[in-house]
Amino acid sequence: MGKFYWLRQLGGWLQRQPALLAMGVIGVVYCIYLPTTTYVGLYHDSWGYWDFAEKYFATGQFEFLSYFNILRGYLFPLLLSPFTQLAVAAKMLPIEMTRYLGALTAAVVFGWTGPALWQAVQGGPAVSLGRRLLFAGLGFALWRDYFNFSLTDFPALFALAVALIALLRGRGVVSGAVAGIALAAAVNIRPVYLAALPAVGLLALLPPLGRARWWGLVRGGALVLGAAVVLLPQAYTNSVHVNVRSPLVLTTMPGQPSLFLQQLEWGLRTQKYETNAGGDYKHEGMFFMDERGKAMWEATGLKEFSTAGQYMQLCLSQPWRSMGVWLRHLFNALDVQYPTPYIQAVFVPTWPLAWLNYSLIFGGLLVLLLRPWQRPTASWIRPALVLLALLLPCLVVLLTAIECRFLLPLHLLLSAAIAFGATPLRWWRAASTKARTLVVAGYIATVMSGFSASASAQKHLYQAPRDIFQDVRLPGWLTPAEAPQPW
Repeated sequence: MGKFYWLRQLGGWLQRQPALLAMGVIGVVYCIYLPTTTYVGLYHDSWGYWDFAEKYFATGQFEFLSYFNILRGYLFPLLLSPFTQLAVAAKMLPIEMTRYLGALTAAVVFGWTGPALWQAVQGGPAVSLGRRLLFAGLGFALWRDYFNFSLTDFPALFALAVALIALLRGRGVVSGAVAGIALAAAVNIRPVYLAALPAVGLLALLPPLGRARWWGLVRGGALVLGAAVVLLPQAYTNSVHVNVRSPLVLTTMPGQPSLFLQQLEWGLRTQKYETNAGGDYKHEGMFFMDERGKAMWEATGLKEFSTAGQYMQLCLSQPWRSMGVWLRHLFNALDVQYPTPYIQAVFVPTWPLAWLNYSLIFGGLLVLLLRPWQRPTASWIRPALVLLALLLPCLVVLLTAIECRFLLPLHLLLSAAIAFGATPLRWWRAASTKARTLVVAGYIATVMSGFSASASAQKHLYQAPRDIFQDVRLPGWLTPAEAPQPW
């Protein structure tokens, strides 16, 4: 009798802890799934981060100054470094360790972080277990193989989300300091999140409800102090290695061409970039060329952009063509064709995933557009700042050579809107015939437009136009044995 009593108590406690239960389920699913994938090692950036992490122990013991890279911050390799040593001690391959870390990351992001941020913005009760698992299911469909690898995209977004959650939920100094630490972590891991700083800063300066205005200044000060904890080590290593006193990741050596300016040029030439790790395409880099953007660039007669002003002048002189480049970047960054950063089979039909993604985009946008009318305008100051913090980094990367993962905040926002905010049956029953017709017509138009735009973009894959509906490739491509190998 006592045993069953404790089982009932445990069951009741788990029902009151949907985040914990969701994280457990998601973690188990990924621990089962990831080893079944056919990857045998780390590639490109993911191997680079593992290698950087090992450098902290290059002398046989931990040395902070043993690692420095002008393009990458210190924090992500530092957090990864203990696991490189654990993998050696356990005689595990790097990818075996990163799969466990990936499962943990997926569990935390989909089981707690996304739902917690949504709840903090919307208010109300905690997100139910079912909706958390739906959010995780959408994430699994679109991003599942990313969690094989030691990449920064999900950890950096997690850190930014923690900063926002701390500012929305907290009311005092501690929450401001935690937000500062998390924001600085996001910026160090992925420097593009520096674009979120204005929105996060304004959110910190808003006084918590029920407190005097000067509390906003206190929280702002705590935010700065918390950020300093993370950024000062970067300033120290910059000073020691290249004699530059900056707390930010430099990304460019002093006196060398700016990486961001190079990215602006590449962004004009290409609609999209993906990475091939298989044997059915000749090149590791998959460049989807932009003929109109390339013509814009070649007409300048420049060898490279030397200042951002040159890029702005070019865009202002041809505003419609520039807007076309950016819109193609936006669509292609949203057009997820593969659930992996390292594609093992390029020429396979990808229309089912594309259809799911277009449906998600339509539904997510519909939920986000309809929900604001349900709340007073004044209550949307904080949600608007959260939205800006998530989307400003996405706007910045639209100028560059785009990849789908660069718009991860927007992707997960749309998934969250569907998973946490959609009530399709209730809406359908309450909607008029006209509203139903408009929504159905809008959905059909969105899906058809998505397939049309995607088909056009995929035809511009360098030297090998691909078809999302069937396997069509040029003769003479590499055999699997000749494919790029993991490092």
